[in-house]
Amino acid sequence: MQVFFDRTLENEFEKIYTKFKSIELKDDEAYQLDLNYLEKKLQVFEPCSSKCEREDFNSAAIDGSGAESIVSLNDISIHLLTAAFAADQTSFEEGTTKKIEISPPVCTHPEGITRLVLLREDKKEEVWDEFKDFILYNYNEDLLDIVTRVLRDIVATAYKLKHPEEALPKLDKEANIRMAAITIGLNLYKDEFKKFALWMVSPRANAPRGWFEQFREVLEYSVANALLSSEEHFKYIFLDGSMNMLMSPGQKQPRLASNYLLRDINLKANEKETCVIAVSKTTTFPFIYRLAQDLEKKLGKEKKWFTRIPTKEREKYTLNILKDRPHIPPAYGVTYLFHFSSEVPILRIDFDEKWWEENIFSEDKEKEKENELEVFQDIDWLARDVRYFGYFFDLAFAHNTTIVRFRDRDDVADRLIDYFAEKGENPKMFIHPRKRLGLI
Repeated sequence: MQVFFDRTLENEFEKIYTKFKSIELKDDEAYQLDLNYLEKKLQVFEPCSSKCEREDFNSAAIDGSGAESIVSLNDISIHLLTAAFAADQTSFEEGTTKKIEISPPVCTHPEGITRLVLLREDKKEEVWDEFKDFILYNYNEDLLDIVTRVLRDIVATAYKLKHPEEALPKLDKEANIRMAAITIGLNLYKDEFKKFALWMVSPRANAPRGWFEQFREVLEYSVANALLSSEEHFKYIFLDGSMNMLMSPGQKQPRLASNYLLRDINLKANEKETCVIAVSKTTTFPFIYRLAQDLEKKLGKEKKWFTRIPTKEREKYTLNILKDRPHIPPAYGVTYLFHFSSEVPILRIDFDEKWWEENIFSEDKEKEKENELEVFQDIDWLARDVRYFGYFFDLAFAHNTTIVRFRDRDDVADRLIDYFAEKGENPKMFIHPRKRLGLI
């Protein structure tokens, strides 16, 4: 259909703009209060020069992509999944970085991994079996072991906070984990850990798109897990997205399988003294565009700054504009906003809460600021590649490697159909009806 730029479309423009402004006006008072708070907490900083005396370190980044339903037949769909990484070592004296040559066993090619997944609608048990096998094959651990380890850590951490003087009870079995949780009033779901399909949130069996996202996240976290298991030590590992945990009100137990892998990665990273950083360049943080405009007017467009988002537990304060955003900051995470330049949107930066408490937090607030500054100067330096100015270049490299373009998707689909044909299947069955009819 051709779109005509007539009066009708102009009316649509007007309606949308009116609604946009009404949203701003409705919450303007709350925003102004928050702006005043954030201005007081803002930390403007001077970046390190391109060439400087600073201890070199390794960093890596992971991103995932794919193509949903590259081939489908009635209730069967086949999905293409990819995940890629980039790893570099800084060379501060030279003002550049050097690529780290590393190939984790899980990877199918030097920079990442490619997988195909077949899903069938209305077969919930089959989907879950496929999903668990996918985790075992790529993450190299059984989902039950991951869930048990994460819940053990959640209960142990809560127990220490509640009874700091007491010895930690034995948490070797599910029954013991549950007993300790009961004694400190921590709610865990009633179903057995291993009965994932009963208590975990998952897409409907006939919703392959939702499953596609979960499989893709597993692949990304599998690459991160492999990097952490390698002989290389990384000071930072970047993930594309946020640290959000899907939680039910009043409970501390995540409800997504992929969230358990994310928590597990952070636990392992802390043991390796690695900082996992989740980066959101497009975020649901409300009024972040106004925040950028207002602070650029006051501070200057190219000033670099960061600010931590308060929580009720730490600051006894929450932002008014986040009242309908309970997952910002996320459970088990600490959120910052980071302004690099007027050419780049404000980035949301999430750190693991445990890492933050051990490496950033201090009762001495000046020391805490010094700790924050060191990290943000590091990651600011990693965002000054001229090709991806203002965005962490390893994340950009990973993204460019993993992204599946239409021609690649079509090529994989055609080759897969040819393979089916070689096995004696009718290739027409697997070609989309619209394509067969010449409609696409």
